[in-house]
Amino acid sequence: MNTTPNNKLLLLIIGFLLVTNIVMLAFLLNGRPAERRNMRAERKAMMTSFLQKEIGFSQEQLTQYDSLTEQHKRKVRSMFEAARKDKEGQVKQLSADNFSDSSINTIAGIASMKQKEMEVEMFTHFKAVRSICTPAQLPKFDSLFYTMLNKKPEERKK
Repeated sequence: MNTTPNNKLLLLIIGFLLVTNIVMLAFLLNGRPAERRNMRAERKAMMTSFLQKEIGFSQEQLTQYDSLTEQHKRKVRSMFEAARKDKEGQVKQLSADNFSDSSINTIAGIASMKQKEMEVEMFTHFKAVRSICTPAQLPKFDSLFYTMLNKKPEERKK
């Protein structure tokens, strides 16, 4: 049985999906900057309020939190920029390798390592925020922080 036409069709579909994912990523990273700034400001105010009212952060702790958050934002922003640049090279490599299965697997492996780095950075940031807590605040932080992060924006305002 000849599977060459099926393989070409599958490779074409994978290529199309990869390109649409890249376009969506570019749209999300570049689209609606004013709206994103407003959302960031709302999120920052919400987190500050949460840390102050629910966890009991002092003004000094909030200042430390702001400093940690700025460092985290810079690091994550550079990671996203690198990932965006890498994507272009990865697509070129896929094309040069004629979208071979081994090339697809290699590039998917590289992408998953980059994703892992971002996840580790996020959890390290949470650990750093947790380290600001006093021993009395730790139980509240541990029980409420995850819940707060997973709330939808409209639920956070309540």
